[in-house]
Amino acid sequence: MEAIVVVGENQVDIPAWVADFPSFRRWLDSEDFPEQGKVCFINSRVWVDLSMEEFFEHGQVRTEIGAVLHRLVKDAKFGRFAPEGTRYVHPETELSTEPDGMVISNESLRSGRVRLVGGAKGVHTRVHGSPEIVIEIVSEGSEVKDAEWAMAAYFDAGIAEYWVIDARDEDDIRFDIYKRGKKEYTVTRKSDRWVKSGVLGRSFRLTQSEDGDGEPVFTLEVR
Repeated sequence: MEAIVVVGENQVDIPAWVADFPSFRRWLDSEDFPEQGKVCFINSRVWVDLSMEEFFEHGQVRTEIGAVLHRLVKDAKFGRFAPEGTRYVHPETELSTEPDGMVISNESLRSGRVRLVGGAKGVHTRVHGSPEIVIEIVSEGSEVKDAEWAMAAYFDAGIAEYWVIDARDEDDIRFDIYKRGKKEYTVTRKSDRWVKSGVLGRSFRLTQSEDGDGEPVFTLEVR
């Protein structure tokens, strides 16, 4: 197994005995598993990002996306929005990640396609199965992971839509919805930066403005 470590201001030691997916899951349940940062198992690699989160282009975007989608799926009685920090596991493809958000339908939960699973640290701490939507917000440390490794892994895990958001360039905000094709994801075409989610049946557009102090304000528009 190849260990990929993205180091921020801190470092993490991956135990020598973490050599495959079963041993990664044992590490996940141990007291030695890092409480800070993102630690994932993707494509037979351990991926670690302990870099500090950017307040605006990552944190504020994630908060806006989560607030809008939480209200949308709740009001429509569609299902649940799972925020960042929720562990996602697809045992059949040996995938374990912490996305920036997930949308899970009530139908998937009722049918058992998605299950809420506990671990050593809580009762409902993990999502197992194939949620309808997985969301990743690109940062400096996650660019390759989000664009390549995670996209292929989420496709193999049966995710219907993969949303990729990159707000690091205010003149070129990326808000892409990838839908399942026969062998891989294909990007959904946009119209005036609006892009439609087939899962939710609504169109979305992420815009940026400024507050009174000149700081960025992100808005997820829905129609």
